[in-house]
Parts: sequence; C-alpha cells; structure tokens
Amino acid sequence: MSRLLPPPSSLILPTLLLLAGCGSPPNNSAYLDPNGQRMEVDVNRINYQDFDMAAKSLVQGLLNTGAIKDKRPGQPTFLLVSNVINDTDQQFNTNMLLADIRSSLLETGKIQILIPNTVGPAPDYVLSGQIMYDKTGTANIRQSAYFFDLILTDTTTNASTWEKKASVVKQGTGSTIGL
Repeated sequence: MSRLLPPPSSLILPTLLLLAGCGSPPNNSAYLDPNGQRMEVDVNRINYQDFDMAAKSLVQGLLNTGAIKDKRPGQPTFLLVSNVINDTDQQFNTNMLLADIRSSLLETGKIQILIPNTVGPAPDYVLSGQIMYDKTGTANIRQSAYFFDLILTDTTTNASTWEKKASVVKQGTGSTIGL
C-alpha cells in the first residue's frame, strides 16, 4: 500500500507563494463623480463628459432665450427631436447627447417630447442639429474641438427660431496622442 508523504520542506514555501498568486489581480477601479476633476480626457475621442457639457450648455441656452413659446395656453409645447448628424471621424450614438437634452426639457414641465413616426399631435417645434470637429496640433501639442450645433424650427412658419453652438475643446501633449 502506498502512502502519501508530505512534500519536502523545500517545496512548501514555493507552493504557498504560487497559491497566493493565483487570486484575482488587484482592482484599482472606482466610481467617479461625472462632474469631478478626476475624469480621463482623451484628445482623440469624444466621450461622456463632452456630451454632458454640450447638452447642459445647449439646454440652458434654449431655455434662457425663451425661443419655445406656448402655442396653446395651459397645454405643453410639443417638440420633435429630429436627427443630429454625426459629421466627425468617429462612430458614436448621437442619442448620448439627445437623451440628456430630452430629459432636461421634459423636466421643465412645459415641453413634451414627441417620438418620430408615431400617431399623435403635430409638433410645434423640431430640434435638429449636427456634431462637427476640428483637429490640429504641433509637434508637442494636440488639440481637438467638437462643435455641437442645434437648430430649433417653428413648424407653423418653417422658420428657424433659435440656433446655438456648444464647443468642447481639448488639448493634450505626448507622443501617444495622435491626430
């Protein structure tokens, strides 16, 4: 009958070290305040912070001008949020910008957002726009500028009643940042 012998003492320490190293790697992840100072900035890409900054600026501009008038006293204004064209070299869902805009406008209690291609009331206004960019740089500094341009159109006159451009400009240095 064979007996299991304990491993020689010279193998115990390496075995323990090996087993200790088999655990998960340390996790340095953390939740961040989306408005905080520790957010990553990528000069070459548009990101959450860019959409958030642009949406806040655009909504504040739209609401401060009073461009959206009550067309039916006592009833909300119907707004159709149309296409926002992505005219950049990056692929992203423009709904990241529009979701914040729709939410902020709905919170006013004076505006109802209409969904395209549905049966219902006709819109009083249509909000549309475009996202553009410009990249430039020198040997040491790279700069990207993103322009979020929105236009509000009154559907009874087909006239533009408001337009605003929000700009987000980022700069960075280093050889790993390319254009």
